[in-house]
Amino acid sequence: MAASLVAVLALAATALGATIVLSLLPYRAPSTDSVLTSRIHRTLDPVSSRNEPLEFSNCGRVWVTVHSPEIKEAGHPTLVDALEVNWDFAGCSSVPQNIGIFQSRPTSWSEAVWYHSISEPEGFILTDLSLGAETLPGGWLSGPGTRGPHCLWPWVGAGDDQIQAYNCLKIQPTWMEDNAEKISSLRIGELAIPGAHNAGAWRFNTEISNLARDSFVLCQDRSIWAQLVHGIRYLDFRIGYYDFYQNEDDRYWLNHNLVRVRPIVPLLREIRIFLDTTKEVVFLDAHHFPMGFYDQKGSPLQHAHAGFLDIVKRELGPHLAFASDFATPAGTRGPTVQSLLDADKRLVFSYVDNSIVNQNNWLWPVLPHLWANTNSPTQLFQYLDQAITAHPQPNARSPLYSAMAQTTPTILDIVFLRGSLRENADAVNRNVTARLATRWRQHANIVSTDFFLGDDVIDLSIALSVERGSRL
Repeated sequence: MAASLVAVLALAATALGATIVLSLLPYRAPSTDSVLTSRIHRTLDPVSSRNEPLEFSNCGRVWVTVHSPEIKEAGHPTLVDALEVNWDFAGCSSVPQNIGIFQSRPTSWSEAVWYHSISEPEGFILTDLSLGAETLPGGWLSGPGTRGPHCLWPWVGAGDDQIQAYNCLKIQPTWMEDNAEKISSLRIGELAIPGAHNAGAWRFNTEISNLARDSFVLCQDRSIWAQLVHGIRYLDFRIGYYDFYQNEDDRYWLNHNLVRVRPIVPLLREIRIFLDTTKEVVFLDAHHFPMGFYDQKGSPLQHAHAGFLDIVKRELGPHLAFASDFATPAGTRGPTVQSLLDADKRLVFSYVDNSIVNQNNWLWPVLPHLWANTNSPTQLFQYLDQAITAHPQPNARSPLYSAMAQTTPTILDIVFLRGSLRENADAVNRNVTARLATRWRQHANIVSTDFFLGDDVIDLSIALSVERGSRL
């Protein structure tokens, strides 16, 4: 409780980086755009003894997400990580009558553990089933496992008498390697990249708290390792420096603004293990330095920046793609994925302070963050619809740009505890899924969300990257 109170006061002092939503936007994809339908199942390598795809539909699609807020009803235990079923059959000649949850690939309605009738061409339903304890299939729970996508237990199926469409909640630990032939010729600015906003703010690990859930500080509920295994490839880090620690490594923390959340060195080591054991490309962004990196006049404290960069080089050095070796001229889309693979340099590290970048030519320059700075979801999507279409800017130094797909609270929102980050993500994430499949489909690069299991950005990004690669 003490950690929560401190967190609220610290966030109120800055009013940056959290998410508040005041109303739920209707979940409906724009009718003027085509909708991603059965393309995704063709991008996934089958991983099963029966050599069947993990996703299938002749028209439209279904998918599983995780409800980020807790569900509290009088007389019932609090339900955490409730499953949602989602469907989009817009443009199909008919809409299936039923949708259900299954424990394995659906073959018959008699196997359903939950089902519901549907009549609208698109929508979602919140179930009373929980995802359960966190687990990662395919041997990926605590170390490298079998390559390819793997299903967690919840599958969703839709159809009439027969199952016509199915999908599962899955991990995608090696999606770049799995699709290398299709995406390796893309430049990094042409990829669709799933990102985690404030990725390090996933669970407290401080002297006074190990809270796993918090209303206004924690933006994710999976570890850095789990984020990467699920398929996240862009990590948005906010770093604080605290010189009262005796050991240099202990001075650097992942923050949510003024609030310390976790020491940074163990998280860098999770990234290192992932890069050591896969052929994936990871984009790490030192996006914000809220504590200890600047003096009162705003000038960088060289010792704090230098110490952090030394740690990054020590922990991740063999995988760092030096900008001086791979950078392309301003306004271009960066090196190809294949060039990074050929050199076996698969960590692109962007730094938000160009004065430090100018002193260290191995760093990648400031990565533009498309941030609406609003607590209105309507204004958020109005801003992103325009901003994503307008990027990349002709003279941008970075080939990458990230759509920060979350709203920002006012000071009063935080002080008076209006909403929570989980409620806000729940209100935004379905619309992010719909936008990425339609309006943002041609232009989106990185899309960063809170509580990413509440959206379908990972699978959609893989499908869009493959789609873009097929046009080369």
